[in-house]
Amino acid sequence: MTWQPGQPLMTASDHADWQAWRKTSKLEQQRARRRMYFRIDYYPSKEALALILESASGRDNSSVIDELVLGNGGELPE
Repeated sequence: MTWQPGQPLMTASDHADWQAWRKTSKLEQQRARRRMYFRIDYYPSKEALALILESASGRDNSSVIDELVLGNGGELPE
């Protein structure tokens, strides 16, 4: 169907199709992002939070935690 003067450029059906495509696309992007970036929910103790904030000096918390874990040779205390 071609557009006719006085008619909307996008019909309600077109909009619904676009919304369905957009939702599917967003969900695919989210799944790809979650596969790429591993997430760990971490709630530090007061002492650990103080150390993280002290070590931050303008860096993001993830970088500080990486440095603290890797600086320990990757070995966790028993």
